[in-house]
Amino acid sequence: MSNTAIPTAEVATHPQHNRETIESIVVAFILAFLFRAFVAEAFVIPTGSMAPTLMGAHKDLFCEYCGQPYQATASTEFDNQDAGQPTQNVTIASSCSNCRGLNRYDLYGDANQATFSGDRILVSKFDYILSSPKRWDVFVFKYPKGARQNYIKRLIGLPQEELLIQEGDVFTRTSPDATFTIARKPPHKILAMRQLVSDTYYQPKILNQQGWPSLWQPWKQGDSAQNNAWEIQQADDSWSAHLASTNEQEWLRYYHKFVDDEFWLEIIDGGKLPQIDPRRSQLITDYQAYNSSYHVDRTKIFEKGGRSFVPEIVEGNRAFDVVEFQDVAYEVGSNGTNEGYHWVGDLLGEFEVQVESDEGSLLLDLVEFGLHFRCSLDVSNGNARLTALDGDQPATIFDGNSELTADTAVSGKGRYTLSFANFDDQIVLWVNGRVVQFSGSSNFDSQLIRSGSQRRPYWDPNDPLDAAPVGIGGQGIELTVHRARVFRDIYYIAGQSYSDFCDYNLSNLPSMLEAIPDPVVRQQIRNSFGSQKNRAFSAVSMIYANPEWWSETSLFAQRTAANFQLEEEQYFPMGDNSAASSDARVWNNHNYVEQKYLLGKALLVFWPHYWNRPIPFTPNIRRMRTIR
Repeated sequence: MSNTAIPTAEVATHPQHNRETIESIVVAFILAFLFRAFVAEAFVIPTGSMAPTLMGAHKDLFCEYCGQPYQATASTEFDNQDAGQPTQNVTIASSCSNCRGLNRYDLYGDANQATFSGDRILVSKFDYILSSPKRWDVFVFKYPKGARQNYIKRLIGLPQEELLIQEGDVFTRTSPDATFTIARKPPHKILAMRQLVSDTYYQPKILNQQGWPSLWQPWKQGDSAQNNAWEIQQADDSWSAHLASTNEQEWLRYYHKFVDDEFWLEIIDGGKLPQIDPRRSQLITDYQAYNSSYHVDRTKIFEKGGRSFVPEIVEGNRAFDVVEFQDVAYEVGSNGTNEGYHWVGDLLGEFEVQVESDEGSLLLDLVEFGLHFRCSLDVSNGNARLTALDGDQPATIFDGNSELTADTAVSGKGRYTLSFANFDDQIVLWVNGRVVQFSGSSNFDSQLIRSGSQRRPYWDPNDPLDAAPVGIGGQGIELTVHRARVFRDIYYIAGQSYSDFCDYNLSNLPSMLEAIPDPVVRQQIRNSFGSQKNRAFSAVSMIYANPEWWSETSLFAQRTAANFQLEEEQYFPMGDNSAASSDARVWNNHNYVEQKYLLGKALLVFWPHYWNRPIPFTPNIRRMRTIR
């Protein structure tokens, strides 16, 4: 009797059990749907318009010459207008963000130089239910001219604002009779959006062995001779600068220079560097390593219907080296060189400093439009003084004040990390990652001191000014700088010329050539081979590299500006990769996105690509981060 009762009871419970299982699955799907619809959703970044903040299809690289980690686009390998289907393009090289070294990919021998998919991000749909979108948010929305496409950009313009994009900055006003004011990034956004220019931690061994000078050189006011107070140690894998205590101000200043792609190819082939003047420099530009990629048609490096590399690559040669150079193309947002079109004066200097004295002054300096912004830190008590100098005269630029003060943690001997920024007409100082609060506002209006044709870089034989725009120094102090980094602000481009975003009219070659003060150089470029665009860019590049021309050239007055008017519930998005972003600047007759198309605020990169070696599918923990 008992033997038949037990299985009967078990059979009777199976329908109930199955029903509960099915209901649980249905509830899980419903909860997942509700979560996706109202709380958060995952997205994959398709393009590089937000690089380097967020990556589309890309290469994740460590420069073979200096070791600097950087990313470069591979978006041309996929057609984003056709559901991301592969194209005939294969990306084969790019330039480093630090040393500008031409990295030719080992596509056959290095699995980590494969193309990686775009970042996977989590987007909060709840944020914009509780509060309004804020300027500088990274947000996702439906493309207003094709609402089935999702776009991700940074929010720049707010409803009922008029926007002015000029000289790389954004200005706003809320009525036609109001004055435009610059849109300033808060300190945490400055750190999130800054773009690397140079880092002494990563040294290009192949250049150093040929006598490449340190980009940081001693300088003393009115003294062009070598300054023995600073001792610079630059080795194949290290850099430092030691300052001995003197009674005078002793400066170490950044002189921007780099080796271009053409010369890198010569060096790779065994060529030698010419003699380099350590204090010769050129303007810092909006060069973006992410846009520096070169690509080639896949039939040039694959055979057997694209299944196998050609024998030359299998034998160990780089793809870049086995193709004809005329078959190589470069990315949109690049100009075929590792240079940029636009001068960027908004800079940030960051220093790791060992203070070896209990007294004396540690000095920081930034230059824009020929104005010195200086901060003097008294290490005996931590007091800081912020001043602005126009020549040798104090400028009452900080809300009518010529000097601001603050208390800092830079007190006595010790190791400190100092960051000093001039972004968006504001000065910000960080000590060990903390923002320093000055006695008054450190915002200023550069238009009050430099307007019209004065808004250009400056240079003087006794002071390089914008030709050496970042500095660190000391007076009566002994210290060692162990690491020095230079960053720039994003340069928002106002105009579009040819297929490139550019604030200069590259189609007007005569005007570009007339901007060159030297008639011999002007004629050489006019008679050179190359497209009109390339010759126009050669004119820009030559002017940037000759500081003695800056007071004479008309180039900087030729920069264009753009205005956009927003109405109620209209927002203006732009990409961080301004030279390669299809955004509201170029949406003809619809330069905005309506509030109804907003999907949410980007929160974090929750699953960046994995590494293929040394262990396949190794998580890329370093790239998991919040999005700011």
